[in-house]
Amino acid sequence: MRRWRHHDHTSVVPAQDSKPVLKWVCSRPRLVERQVADETNALELLKSVGFTDELLNAPVASLSGGWRMKLSLVVAALMDADILLLDEPTNHLDKKSIEWLVAYLTTTRACCMIVSHDTAFLDAVCTDIIHYESKKLVRYRGNLSEFVAKVPAAAAYYRLEESSTRYAFPAPGRLEGINSTTKAILKLDGATFTWPGRDQPTLVDASCKLTLGSRVVVLGQNGAGKSTLIKLVVGENGPDNGECLWRHHNLRIAYVAQHSFHHIEQHLDRSPCEYLQWRFGKYIDEEQLQTKLVELKRQQAQEDPDREPPRPLPHSFEKIMGRREKGGVVEYEVKWWDRAEKHNLHIDKDRLERTGHAEEVLKYDMLVAARAAGLDLINVTVKELQAHLDEFGLPQEYGTYGKVRGLSGGQKVKLVLAAAMWNRPHLLILDEPTNFLDRDSLGALSNAIRDFGGGVVMISHAEEFYKPLCSEQWLVEAGKLTCDGEAEDKKLKIGKKKREAKVKEEVKTTGSINEEVKYQNPKDFWGKNLSKKDIRTWAKKVAKRDYPAMRKLLGVPKGKTMPGMPELGDGLS
Repeated sequence: MRRWRHHDHTSVVPAQDSKPVLKWVCSRPRLVERQVADETNALELLKSVGFTDELLNAPVASLSGGWRMKLSLVVAALMDADILLLDEPTNHLDKKSIEWLVAYLTTTRACCMIVSHDTAFLDAVCTDIIHYESKKLVRYRGNLSEFVAKVPAAAAYYRLEESSTRYAFPAPGRLEGINSTTKAILKLDGATFTWPGRDQPTLVDASCKLTLGSRVVVLGQNGAGKSTLIKLVVGENGPDNGECLWRHHNLRIAYVAQHSFHHIEQHLDRSPCEYLQWRFGKYIDEEQLQTKLVELKRQQAQEDPDREPPRPLPHSFEKIMGRREKGGVVEYEVKWWDRAEKHNLHIDKDRLERTGHAEEVLKYDMLVAARAAGLDLINVTVKELQAHLDEFGLPQEYGTYGKVRGLSGGQKVKLVLAAAMWNRPHLLILDEPTNFLDRDSLGALSNAIRDFGGGVVMISHAEEFYKPLCSEQWLVEAGKLTCDGEAEDKKLKIGKKKREAKVKEEVKTTGSINEEVKYQNPKDFWGKNLSKKDIRTWAKKVAKRDYPAMRKLLGVPKGKTMPGMPELGDGLS
């Protein structure tokens, strides 16, 4: 008896294989062993699912998630197996590909056992439903609709809004100068991008805008360039034609990528709480920092050697002390080696980056973003982290005492979501968010997105999921981006009521970009760090502008003024 087991495309199709698609298929050991690795049959089947001559000769590593899923299904079909075990086979597939899969499964002579949360797909292919009830497997004849007719309590499978599970996304907080949900927080203007090794660009002249009220779905066939567009928006990839991306200098973005699992796969022997401690223990997102540093080095390697060199810095750079916005330009206060702080100068971002200090600028920006989110005031303890995981349906049994390697696919998605939302982002970007989530979790995610106070962009082929949520559609087709719809103009929401007081306090505390640096994490008059308890008290006193109490916390002697804070006075008047 021949059996084919399909987990997900990443377990069958390696992400780093450089073989061309056709050669890769024909060299599969199990196909060769069973003498079914016929190139003619493989070519015919690959073309039937949409593989062009260009894709057939492209390296496997260059394929998008949807094409990798198709490739693994083609291998399964070539096996001519007696039993097909399919785990979430519609993940990453566009509408046409799902239609092909339905046609194949309904005509194959093989027995198929399928795990899926796609209701339309189950209705189209299933002849029997096996339902888990009271620790037993109960078999029902018919497809999902017929099963629901026999078990009315299961009708919730068709209605996401009836989910009994709840996710709680944290409040994003305010952005300086953004007083409307329709005001731009990010713009992409005329960007073109070509993948290395490709002759033709994947995207040409792409332009879009995002706001705090954005609810965007990105549509297009597999391989059209949807994920490429998202990577341009978040800054993971740089466009071919220079600076096309603008975003608010304090904008925090959470990006849950199509292949996000590969991050947590490096932490299999840690508990979810231990993973979050590693990632956020120093306030800055360590994982995001490493990703951005890789992209930074790539961009530096591609910089135009003929570009006019920048004006050199006047002294030897030591560190960045602060940041401000002046005339629409972000400038950084630079401390020089062997010079007192009174000699500090404000240098614009472009000049600093081009004189070899791009990494320091990146780290400082991430530090300011972490402070603005209040992460420096949160103890990254197991108790705090588990409370956060509870908001995403990952209880203590798994979050504190379990290991990442023991989590199911759906639980890993919950962990990835929880990690992405730890820094209280203003913009949430989801690439195929419905993959691996059960119906209850899909409903919870849908409700959380609806209530979220920031902007949301998603790539999804699940119409029942995105249609009730998204007022804007971005279509990627033949390298072009077409945007349709607008963000809703609604009252700014900053999240759950239980967090509103804290957010308002932080808004008052941080104030302008200059106060953000001046008032957060101060040292006392003698240069010593405040305790965590005093920092929390400090934030409250700053919010009230209680200058005498602020002087007392900093230990400023009577008759003296605090350097950099003349508003605190001398304590005599």
